[in-house]
Amino acid sequence: MHKAHLFNYLGIESEDGTAFTEQSREQVDSFGADRHQGEGVEEVSANGEGFVVSTEESEYEAPYVVLATGAKRDLAEDLGCESTEEGVVNVDVEMETSIENAYATGAMVRAEEWQAVIATDDGAAAALNILTKEKGEHFHDFDVPDDAQ
Repeated sequence: MHKAHLFNYLGIESEDGTAFTEQSREQVDSFGADRHQGEGVEEVSANGEGFVVSTEESEYEAPYVVLATGAKRDLAEDLGCESTEEGVVNVDVEMETSIENAYATGAMVRAEEWQAVIATDDGAAAALNILTKEKGEHFHDFDVPDDAQ
C-alpha cells in the first residue's frame, strides 16, 4: 500500500497509500486491537489448538492466522499450505487455506492480479469467516436497524 496512490476505493477520490494505511491503523486501534507493529514475523507454526507466530521480539499464540505478505509466500509454504499450479497459495471462497483456520489474502493468492481493493476484500472475507466460526452463525459486517428486520 505504501507504493500505491488510491483512486479506486469507494468513498475516496484520491489518497496516498501510506495515509490510507495510517488511517486504517487508527481505526483498528480505536476498536482496541492488540497490534505489534514493526515486529517482523519469522515463523508461523501450528500447535494443535491454533498457531504460534514467532517474531523478532516474541511469540504469540492465536486460534487463527491471516497471512497477508504480498507475493512473499514462504510463511504459507513453511506452514504447509497447498499451492496452485501458478504457485500461489490455494484458498477457498472464504480465503481459508488447506490448513484449517489459516487464511491467505491478496497477492499471495492471485498471480499478478494486484489491486489494493482485492487485497482488502480478501481480508474482509477471511475476517467474516473467522467471526462466523466464533459466533457459531453467519456474521455480517453491517448493522440492520431494528425497524428494517
